[in-house]
Amino acid sequence: MAHAPLLRTNTTPVFPNSNGFGGLPQNSMNHAPRASQLSGSTAFAGSTASLSSLASAATVTPQNGGPVLATANIINQKADASRSLYQICISLKQRLAQVPGFDPYLETLDPNDPVDPLWNLFRTGYPLLLIYNALQPEEELKVEDSSANEAKKSKIAIFKFVQACMKELQIPSSHSFVITDLMGNDTSGFVKVTQVVNYVLDCAEKRGTLLQVQPYPEDEITGGPAPASQMSYRDHIIRELVDTERKYVQDLENLHDLKKTLEQQGAIPGDILHQIFLNINAILDFQRRFLIRVETTNSMPTTNQRWGSPFVLHEDAFDIYQPFIANQRKAAQIANQVFDKIQQSEHPVATDFNTLDGFLLKPMQRLVKYPLLLKDLNKKTEDEEIKADLVNGCEAAERVLHKANDAVNRDLLDEALEDLTNRVEDWKSHKVEQFGNLLLHGVYGVITGKTDQEKDVSFSYCSA
Repeated sequence: MAHAPLLRTNTTPVFPNSNGFGGLPQNSMNHAPRASQLSGSTAFAGSTASLSSLASAATVTPQNGGPVLATANIINQKADASRSLYQICISLKQRLAQVPGFDPYLETLDPNDPVDPLWNLFRTGYPLLLIYNALQPEEELKVEDSSANEAKKSKIAIFKFVQACMKELQIPSSHSFVITDLMGNDTSGFVKVTQVVNYVLDCAEKRGTLLQVQPYPEDEITGGPAPASQMSYRDHIIRELVDTERKYVQDLENLHDLKKTLEQQGAIPGDILHQIFLNINAILDFQRRFLIRVETTNSMPTTNQRWGSPFVLHEDAFDIYQPFIANQRKAAQIANQVFDKIQQSEHPVATDFNTLDGFLLKPMQRLVKYPLLLKDLNKKTEDEEIKADLVNGCEAAERVLHKANDAVNRDLLDEALEDLTNRVEDWKSHKVEQFGNLLLHGVYGVITGKTDQEKDVSFSYCSA
């Protein structure tokens, strides 16, 4: 079962953003201009808050014994398919068909990959000039330096586009993009580009300067998802995998947005923020790319879908999670210590500590979920080739989870070794750094003497 592409998507945040495009008009799905903003937004064991406390913070139990009701807490909000970069690019490609003279560019794009070809197209710069010129400005944008090489001309074109958007359309610099956002490889930078381009198209739509054209054949909706009553159990598993992956990326975006907000406000030192959020930027970038692969698979005919392949292909890339997950317990402790300052940001992720802690837990929770989904899918699959693919994917996902757990254990042992080193006053000329890694640490029951009496002793064991 494939999800049909969206003809028009909503790229606004799932929560109100006080840093909108100033007085620029905003809306979501109608024909008036909108501020095409995407806030960036989520998180397993070892937290200072229990899972039961997280649940209690996210729900309300009526006094009359009625059903438990979910609150409006951001952690409970459903996935918005239109916020994924995959769907944003599909929608944007369809809108670009309305730009006069843009057809030759669209014909060069790979219909099976809506993201990278469009990204590379914008990097050339000239398509951005054509998009801006669709506004029919008094003076059209163009590159006049004939002596420059193509790489320089591309950067000149990009600069002219950004400059005109900020000057003529009054887009604040905080909501625009710089050349490195487009030329780099971070998806967060490209998201900024799509927001600005969508806003320019909104303005052109309002001015009535866009063409009225039919969607490309491969972009037409030919039925959409099947009704729930017609879906098989296997279809439901696939829908859960896709929908929860979208929700997870949105949660990472919201967590990343909190980090950016705190950086801008400057109330918390940068080193403290790094200890809390660590490499969330890199995790978000990777997970957006993984979601693109998931949505690409979902768009294929059922017989061509290989859900294990993304996990096999990206197994090594998932290593990026290890430092974040190993650091989660410390991150929660530090966040709790400075939460009064975090809460001053008035960010929805920081409404209370349990909510923030819940977001920090999301990465580990997601890694735990992957093998379960693939196993369920395998149980409902009959084709032997597809089953083999799912088995390979499940094994890869379990190895990723195992390495994440090892990273958590390694961090706990390193912390115990540091504590032991500091507590022993005299090591009698022994050098702790030569003991090797701490392999075992804890309190164990030991039977000593003839009385067979059990005593608890602390024990630490290092490798040679």
